[in-house]
Amino acid sequence: MLKERPFPFPTDKSIRVIIDTDCYNECDDQFCVTHALMTPKFDIKGIIAAQFGTVHRRSGTEQESYDEIANLVHLMGLDGTVDILHGLDSALTGRDDPAFCKGSQRIIDEAMSDDPRPLFVATLGAVTNVAAALLKAPEIKDRMTVISILGAPYPAGGFEFNLMNDPVAADILMTSGVKLWQVPSSVYATMKVSYYEMLNKVYPYGEIGKYLVTYAVEFAGKMQKMIAELKDLLPAPPDMSEVTIGGELWSLGDSPTVGIMMNPTVGRFHDEKAPSRVLPDGRYEFDGTETGTIRVYDDIDNRFIVTDMFEKLKYNFGE
Repeated sequence: MLKERPFPFPTDKSIRVIIDTDCYNECDDQFCVTHALMTPKFDIKGIIAAQFGTVHRRSGTEQESYDEIANLVHLMGLDGTVDILHGLDSALTGRDDPAFCKGSQRIIDEAMSDDPRPLFVATLGAVTNVAAALLKAPEIKDRMTVISILGAPYPAGGFEFNLMNDPVAADILMTSGVKLWQVPSSVYATMKVSYYEMLNKVYPYGEIGKYLVTYAVEFAGKMQKMIAELKDLLPAPPDMSEVTIGGELWSLGDSPTVGIMMNPTVGRFHDEKAPSRVLPDGRYEFDGTETGTIRVYDDIDNRFIVTDMFEKLKYNFGE
């Protein structure tokens, strides 16, 4: 269990948070979810499992995400304290897709509640479940902020893993007019952490710390095979020529969401005109149609976010 703090933080600063995560797709989600669960400012209203099977062309990925969320909660000693909800098990087929799930319903319920505290929905993977909620209840767009690890840089866009796992959902989200704060691939890729930092500042702290590091190292060993599979599966695979496997570092690409929810100024940002449409290959199309604006992050304070995670692990799981 998490330790009690020696003093309370101001309750009027707390926010409601829903996390939507493809938790077993890679190894950065695990760090992000763990960090969020240790952050007192967040009143976690649910963690939703997201699918990641479109790019890999396989089924069952939503259940894998669900099971991994449950695993993290258990390793942190938080069984029974966190609502874990199922998401959709495949990508949306179009704007008239009737697919719906418990996770999407939780987003709607929280958005429409009378709780005056801000609601943030943090998406760490495909935005399938958020898009399904917006399709069923478009009125929620004015009652929440969505922070998404999503998309390639503007103005062109292009291949990005989370977007490509459900381009229809990305199109729905990015043209919906919802208050959207987007962290594109050029920014989230800078969330670097070294394996030596992990060994010294994560591994010693509880079963959760040991698991996070062990799994990250094991996953890095599988990455070369995954890249080869992508080249075989995708008609136009991304350029992986500068991707190195192994080495001494990893990118915790989902963790900017935690820092941004703690304080939006942990990175610099600008307002970008929202695309008129997101194309199936991830490119952004602008045809003059007004679909609002998106806050796009230009950089992120990696060191603040990573150090905050280290200190919370030490405080909660140290001797």
